[in-house]
Amino acid sequence: MCVPKGVQIDCIDKTIAIEDIKPGDTVIGYSGEPVKVLQKHEYLEDPTKERFYEVEFNNGSKVNVCDMHKIKCIAAKDITEDVLNKKVYGGVEFSYDLLTEDLGYRIDGVPVNSMIEEMAELITELKKK
Repeated sequence: MCVPKGVQIDCIDKTIAIEDIKPGDTVIGYSGEPVKVLQKHEYLEDPTKERFYEVEFNNGSKVNVCDMHKIKCIAAKDITEDVLNKKVYGGVEFSYDLLTEDLGYRIDGVPVNSMIEEMAELITELKKK
């Protein structure tokens, strides 16, 4: 429930597909500064569900994430600031997320939050029930 396979993550002098990034690699963090990747999580998705968004911003940047993944601290399905267009799609078989030394990472120059800690908290709450 995160970033689809194939999405390019901003690194120091290039972009790298999220599935090719590993812990210890350096990416451009949420803050815009280089940060280390501490963890990478991989998720099996249901390709029949249309819950992924391509969010196009007024500056031409595009971000592909699931509906609940946060862009600039706002869920993709709810973000409206500087948004030119949003498309919903399915067909995603695998998604990924990165835990970095700051709040997240960047896709096409746009700050995207790491959702790993939030997902861990949700799982803990569900186990208590």
